[in-house]
Amino acid sequence: MKLGSPEYLEEVKRRSNADAIYCQMVKNDYESYTLVLQAEPKKDVNDTLTIGFQVDHGQIPEIWTGERKTDFTLVGPYGVWVDILRGALNPNKAFTMRKLKIRGNFLQLLRGADSTVRWVEILQAIPTEFEGEYAQYNFGKQAIG
Repeated sequence: MKLGSPEYLEEVKRRSNADAIYCQMVKNDYESYTLVLQAEPKKDVNDTLTIGFQVDHGQIPEIWTGERKTDFTLVGPYGVWVDILRGALNPNKAFTMRKLKIRGNFLQLLRGADSTVRWVEILQAIPTEFEGEYAQYNFGKQAIG
C-alpha cells in the first residue's frame, strides 16, 4: 500500500485499534497529531504529504489527510519518515536529534515515547510502498486476490 493512501490510512487505524498492547498504552490519552512528510524533489518526492489522527482513550477513531488544528505537529523530510518506518531511526531519537520539528508540548510528547515506539512497530507490519528514490525501501508483501 502506498504510504498515505486512503487504503494505507484505514489499515493504520484498523491495526492500531486491534493492538491490545498499544491500546493499553494510550488508554488515558486524548491527543491529536499532524505528521508532515515534506517533499524532496531532488529524490523524486514531489508532493508534501500531511496526515493527521486522533487518539481517544485507547483508540484511533479518526485518521485523515490534510491540515487540521492538532495538539502536536511533527514536520520533517519524507526520507526521515521513511527511516523511522523502516527501523533505521528510532522515532524518539528523531525528536531529540531535531530531525523532526515539533509543535506542541515537547515534554508531553516524550512522556508517550513507549507508545510511539509501539505504534511504529504496528506501522512496520503494514506492507508499505514509498515514493521516488525511497521505493528501494518498500517492505512487506501485498496480499494477492
